[in-house]
Amino acid sequence: MADLVAVTKSDGDLIVPARRIQAEYVSALKLLRKRSQVWKPKVIRISARSGEGISEMWDKMKDFQDLMLASGELTAKRRKQQKVWMWNLIQESVLEHFRTHPTVREQIPLLEQKVLIGALSPGLAADFLLKAFKSRD
Repeated sequence: MADLVAVTKSDGDLIVPARRIQAEYVSALKLLRKRSQVWKPKVIRISARSGEGISEMWDKMKDFQDLMLASGELTAKRRKQQKVWMWNLIQESVLEHFRTHPTVREQIPLLEQKVLIGALSPGLAADFLLKAFKSRD
């Protein structure tokens, strides 16, 4: 989900297609669920060659930051993201620990192959691997 969409290369022969693309993005964004009480996603055309839209893009970015900070939405969003990031890191670490467990690592290739050929269900293969992991003592 974008807060600001920049349609690039809006210069020369590409101005007309860029305007069309901008209109299509504006229409598409109207169909999406509202994510903010204070900000509506914007679509602007920019050109590095001519400089068109660059300062407007910067202004929109600043407007977004100012509104989101003032409303508290940005801070709340960052807090939620940090919680998600914490759990993602835990999942990655636990999965890595699981996969590198000697007994599990030894059984993975055979069980994966059995699942691939349909000789074993994914649930049963997972159960075997989890039992191997739990009986590590």
